[in-house]
Amino acid sequence: MTPEEHHNEFLYQAEKLGIDIGDRSMRDIAIEVADAPTEAIRGLNYCGAPCCPSELIPESDWATMLQARHTIPNAWLESQIVCSSTYDGSMSHLVAMGQERTQHARVFIAICRAKLNEPQSLLDMYHISEDDDDAIALEKICQAVTDVGFYGAAVSGLLGASQSPTTRNYLVLFDIGNPFAELLEKGRFATHTWDIVSLLGGYNDLVPEDLSKSISEWRQMILNYCHTGQLPCETWRPLSQSAMLVRKDGIQHLDHTLLAQFRAQKLLQFAEREGGEGGCDLLWEKVIRFFLRTGNPRYSHEASAIIDQYCPKP
Repeated sequence: MTPEEHHNEFLYQAEKLGIDIGDRSMRDIAIEVADAPTEAIRGLNYCGAPCCPSELIPESDWATMLQARHTIPNAWLESQIVCSSTYDGSMSHLVAMGQERTQHARVFIAICRAKLNEPQSLLDMYHISEDDDDAIALEKICQAVTDVGFYGAAVSGLLGASQSPTTRNYLVLFDIGNPFAELLEKGRFATHTWDIVSLLGGYNDLVPEDLSKSISEWRQMILNYCHTGQLPCETWRPLSQSAMLVRKDGIQHLDHTLLAQFRAQKLLQFAEREGGEGGCDLLWEKVIRFFLRTGNPRYSHEASAIIDQYCPKP
């Protein structure tokens, strides 16, 4: 969504809380939203917030992956880990499961064909076809959500940080399946924020025995990093990208050759072909975010307008 769309969505949600938005400053409206009952705010199921540049946040820099590619950290930052889970798109998956939209594959295919120069390349990368049922299609689409919106964001941040002469940068990919998932298959997906839960250890007594060794290694690696500021691998660099991969069977070091084989890495190459340095933002705004947003009945007409043209029924 653009800053203007975020702004309008915030006003729409404020109105749902019974707040008068007519001829008032955003600051006054935001204060009243903040004072609303917590349960009422939760009941909005509202995702998003005003972003820059807007009346509430009048900054000129819009937080994009393109901007991240050129943002250098503060000089005092000696070292950092950038971590991405392999199914961070799980939160989008869960939201979509609660919506009434069907024909996910057909909608996504139509969006790709309408918005991209090489739509079939993206569809082939995730094996998305019109024959996919909704459950299978949604899983595949949310893998694309993960690779563009989370892995792409992680690498964009690393590209900017790698320009610092004083900061060591490391990439960690977390791929241990979440054993507590309820709506998604247990133990299959490394879901959003499960990496943090597993690290902090608040549910040790509930973790399956077959995961205890790998989670222990994951924690020890982070504890060692906190003492030394280093991981047991080379730092991430644009021309020699590497990562630590945390899996059920242990931790693996991925050098540049191994990392290049990952689908998410190939997705970044595709993004550059589509939009150069801003390719990830293009995929996010034009394809991924468009698909997710039009699952909301308020915006579904935007997708409906292109489905019959770009993905007609046989």
